[in-house]
Amino acid sequence: MEVGSLWEAITPSAPIFAKLTEAITADVVVVGAGFLGLSSALHAAEVGVDVVLLESHQPGFGASGRNTGFVVPSLKTSLGPAEVVTALGADHAGRLLKLVAGSGRAVFDLIGRHEIDCDAVQNGWLQPAHSRAAEEVLHGRMPRLLAAGVDTEWLDRDAMLKRTGLPSLHGGIRVASGGQITPLSYAHGLARAAILAGVRLFGDSPVTSIEADGQGWRVRTAGGEVRARRVLMTTNALIGNLLPELRASIIPARVFQIATQILPQSLSATLLPDMAPVADTRRHTFALRWSPDGRLVTGGMVPPLPGRMALARRLFANRLRRIVPDLPEIRVEYSWTGVIAGTLDFLPRMMRLKPGLDAAIGCNGRGVALTTALGREIGPWLAGRIADADLTLPLTAPRPISFGRVSGLGPHLILPVWEVRDAFEARFR
Repeated sequence: MEVGSLWEAITPSAPIFAKLTEAITADVVVVGAGFLGLSSALHAAEVGVDVVLLESHQPGFGASGRNTGFVVPSLKTSLGPAEVVTALGADHAGRLLKLVAGSGRAVFDLIGRHEIDCDAVQNGWLQPAHSRAAEEVLHGRMPRLLAAGVDTEWLDRDAMLKRTGLPSLHGGIRVASGGQITPLSYAHGLARAAILAGVRLFGDSPVTSIEADGQGWRVRTAGGEVRARRVLMTTNALIGNLLPELRASIIPARVFQIATQILPQSLSATLLPDMAPVADTRRHTFALRWSPDGRLVTGGMVPPLPGRMALARRLFANRLRRIVPDLPEIRVEYSWTGVIAGTLDFLPRMMRLKPGLDAAIGCNGRGVALTTALGREIGPWLAGRIADADLTLPLTAPRPISFGRVSGLGPHLILPVWEVRDAFEARFR
């Protein structure tokens, strides 16, 4: 058993980006080299912006390099088009739904354009229902998903069984533009593309302060500083104490992942035979994929108890045994954890802290596709080619969440209630 990320084990080593050790200038400073920061910096540089990208560790260190690598052109299960309209209004809702509908294509197009080697498989993303009632809800959303431009199809229970090999699940949707990647490799590929586009990327350079400086901003690290007219924060959950108002606007949720031993190749003939990842409609989602080297990868949250990593290995291995038929004896060979940034309405945010100091944050576990697509828009916006009023998301002030310092415990404390309700619905509804 390895307590470490499978992605670190199978991703080829990448160049180590040096620390910032001098005082420099730029048009824009982007803070955080996860998918959102990398995509934003890349697309800004491609339209002529002089970008400095600062990362506290190395590209992909945080949730970007630790997630399951699902490319999901969809918002959270609870967010149908009607809910998005209620939250954002018709104009911004329409823009967001359109962006999300195209977010899978945005990822795979970018991979192709920059020849990123990240085990990309675009065979769709599957969302089966965990109960008959959830199946009815999903089916009722199909017309609105199609109207929003999502390239989705309905699979009845038999068709979904052929796609997943999971007989306990019901019918649901397949989004053809979805798929899976190796996330850390994708982050490394984006970093390489950004450098080639002209981005100056500094690793191991945590930002210590951000201060107004005349008509712009001064961003300091332990070893240097950058003066720029604009700053974009793309740290997501790893904001720390740098900007308290930004930290107070998100719910940090710790998520755990496990990977089994390499399993017999014959199993993949019936279990996810298309290599299409699956995530069902439970409140505590059951998600599953094959790794490039033939392991099952799954995960989720665990209660805030001592020994959480060991608990995650045990809980998720048992969950696999319950849901996946005909498994051989499985071993957990890798286990790892990361923190995602959530919001109360499960929608991302574009926030203006002060003129020239902005943030994009709160991807709610939809990081790969949503952040890539948002970055493709943010880049031209940083160049002045897109007006604030024309952004997909409204540009708002930070909205503090009550009990912000302990808000991250909320999802974990309610987890037992979610699991009881999920189990009841799966059996009786």
